[in-house]
Amino acid sequence: MLRRSCPPDGGGFGGSYELRLGVDEADELGGVDLIRSALRKAGRSLGWSRLQTFGGSFLQVAVAGVVDRREIPEEFAVAVEKSELQRGRAAVEVTERTRQDGRPRAVPGSVFVVAQEFRAAYAEGVAG
Repeated sequence: MLRRSCPPDGGGFGGSYELRLGVDEADELGGVDLIRSALRKAGRSLGWSRLQTFGGSFLQVAVAGVVDRREIPEEFAVAVEKSELQRGRAAVEVTERTRQDGRPRAVPGSVFVVAQEFRAAYAEGVAG
């Protein structure tokens, strides 16, 4: 999932991953600190030698994430910047539509979809 977060044609640079779960669900998985640590390990396995992790619990939501902070080589910089702009634009559009009608959107990369993909991958790992 982290690899997919890297922009197409970005040479594996510029990836980021944010996971939002219910606090109880995160606790069942070992807590935000363990999830954050797992994200750090996964990022390092992709060669993210400079990365940033974040996490915490806020009201009833647990958040954890990782961001690739390596310097982006010139040949990939345009692709990474273009992808970041597209993601930002999509996030604003989805947020506005959700605000208007209150329905979460199943948009690739959205908080809703990322959580569903994470749950499926976790269930597959436990079963397999």
